[in-house]
Amino acid sequence: MSSIWMGRVYYVFGFLFIVMILLVVVCAEVSLVLTYMHLCVEDWKWWWKSFFASGSVAIYIFLYSINYLVFDLKSLSGPVSATLYLGYSLFMVIAIMLATGTVGFLSSFWQN
Repeated sequence: MSSIWMGRVYYVFGFLFIVMILLVVVCAEVSLVLTYMHLCVEDWKWWWKSFFASGSVAIYIFLYSINYLVFDLKSLSGPVSATLYLGYSLFMVIAIMLATGTVGFLSSFWQN
């Protein structure tokens, strides 16, 4: 039974690894295209724009966590639990923004 369980765990981590690779590639490509568009109109302040272009994925994730809180987490017992959930979600979103923004900035910096 443990070998079946270990096989499923590796399957889940393999799937998450593929999703992470896709996220990195998409963030890099979006940042490169937007940086190219800014440089075409001679906007030389592309540094932060390349960071926030791919870091804006975090906004979607935070909005999804709010949606999940409102519609699916009906078992929370009061505003303290909801505040704790949103606080941890905010920490996670900031970490995701820093990671994806760094990918976007470094990919744009490497290409320029």
